[in-house]
Amino acid sequence: MLASHLPVVLPGSLLIAVLLVWGFWDSADQTASLIWLGILLAVISARLGFSGYFSRQPENAARDRTLRNALLIGSFVSGCVWGSAGILFFDPENAYGFALLVIVLGGLVAGSLGAHSYYLPNFVLFAVPEFSPLMGELFLLGSEFYLMTGVMMALFLMLNLFYAKKYADMTEHSIRLQFVNDALLEQLRASNRELHKYSYTDSLTGIGNRRQFDLDFEQTWQVAVATQVPVCLILMDVDHFKEYNDTYGHPQGDEVLKGLALVLLKVCEEYKVRGRPMRIGGEEFALLLKGDLELASSTAETIREAVGNIKIDSHRGRAVTVSLGLAMAHPADGDVRETLFDAADKALYKAKTAGRNRVIAA
Repeated sequence: MLASHLPVVLPGSLLIAVLLVWGFWDSADQTASLIWLGILLAVISARLGFSGYFSRQPENAARDRTLRNALLIGSFVSGCVWGSAGILFFDPENAYGFALLVIVLGGLVAGSLGAHSYYLPNFVLFAVPEFSPLMGELFLLGSEFYLMTGVMMALFLMLNLFYAKKYADMTEHSIRLQFVNDALLEQLRASNRELHKYSYTDSLTGIGNRRQFDLDFEQTWQVAVATQVPVCLILMDVDHFKEYNDTYGHPQGDEVLKGLALVLLKVCEEYKVRGRPMRIGGEEFALLLKGDLELASSTAETIREAVGNIKIDSHRGRAVTVSLGLAMAHPADGDVRETLFDAADKALYKAKTAGRNRVIAA
């Protein structure tokens, strides 16, 4: 943050230095003035070079520490060079020159308050050596006017140091608050992710629920309209599931549903099916596919055969069977989602009335 101000602040201070030398050109030692200006130019160039170099380096603790030390040293050296102007250009006999010198040095202290007070030691290392030489010289003169002026300058410096401390505390508080806000925001995002998970995930099987199915149905349909590809829907229902629950109990029935979800996921993964299974009812599952009816029929048959390997009772060897109905639609041709769902649902009904454990396509 401090380094980002230097490309603006330092050239501005160099311009002020040029104007100061110009203002005292006829009253001060010209050679000493040019040397002073050259030293200040060298210090400013070095500060800009160092800050630019380190600002381009990858961020890490060592880089930040080096950059901070370079800024502190640069501020102190700049303050000393500007403080020497209070001795170089001060002439007790030149009232107008004295007024100009106080205005310039005081303005630099006040102007650096905003740029340097993000880090209090940075401001102190610049302001104190910048203002102290002229104040000390005024106190040594013993004149009542200069003594009073020196006291006012000291009060001005202390006031700026006070506000620099305030600004530094406010900056630190803002940074800490930002970290707190970031942490709270991340907690909120995590809570929203959990909420989304619970809202769109079936708690028993871990796959999408009816809400997720409706959302995917809408999105898949819109993509199919844009890409002009057909959409297939497979609806699957467990055969005689009520009897399973009555015979083996609801916990065993839940295990059947979990097993079905795993089978669906495995088939989708092995055959790289571009869709994901959902549990849309008690024992009813759905799978949206992008592709033609042949692909959907092959996938449905693969699912039916894989489900047959799930055993409800290992002693009796009774297998789980499912009935599947599927249908295809062309969203780009004006078909609607409700028609596709109704067609797949009717195909599922035909599969169950035809003896179950089979696939029927609308």
